[in-house]
Amino acid sequence: MITHLAHYETSLFWGWLLAMVVPSAALLRLALWPDPIPPQNSVGAIRARIEREHRAASDTMSLRLVMGPQPARRPAHRRGAA
Repeated sequence: MITHLAHYETSLFWGWLLAMVVPSAALLRLALWPDPIPPQNSVGAIRARIEREHRAASDTMSLRLVMGPQPARRPAHRRGAA
């Protein structure tokens, strides 16, 4: 009987260890050991890409702004008599 009880307590210990400690260790690993950020997603790389896009957009957008009345968004036959 005593050997049976010892095996039962041992199996309870290993079951508790599997059910509590292993998931807790996995969660701690995820919380405290973050994955490294890829170089193309670093703050400096994103800022450089935005600056390049702004420069490219400003080079191509050298047109004058149109000042004056804007064209109607709806065709004339659909406009209300407001």
